[in-house]
Amino acid sequence: MKEKKYILNVGLNDKDTKLQKIDSIEAYKIVENTLLNNGLSGYTIYQGKGLYKHDNGTITQENTLIIEVIFTSEDIINKVIKILKQVLNQESILKQVQDITISFE
Repeated sequence: MKEKKYILNVGLNDKDTKLQKIDSIEAYKIVENTLLNNGLSGYTIYQGKGLYKHDNGTITQENTLIIEVIFTSEDIINKVIKILKQVLNQESILKQVQDITISFE
């Protein structure tokens, strides 16, 4: 089965202070609730570490939530990104889109 896979990298540092203001576990809960409230049911969330260069040139290392999503549309992903940017006070969220083939064995 052909499908689109969306990968979102959500840094957890606040865009204004460049520091993590929301605990990683709380951020995970916010992300999961946002996904569920927007009808997403095919996803995986895991934690990573990232480095990000802000628009003003400041380089920041931060905890990151990586979200892999299938069985959804670009419109829903964009809506989720908009919500998460506001709730987590993010400058941006990295979105990757991949064409994949899946099967359940």
